[in-house]
Amino acid sequence: MRQRRWLEFLKDYDFELSYHPGKANVVADALSRKSLHMSSLMAKE
Repeated sequence: MRQRRWLEFLKDYDFELSYHPGKANVVADALSRKSLHMSSLMAKE
């Protein structure tokens, strides 16, 4: 059901999906990268 709604929404757009496995995806955006916890970024006093 959810996929059908996405297909209906995207059918009017001209786009191309491509899959880049693992390390081949060198331009990964912030949402697809493993995030660091803020506690590991803060300096310990």
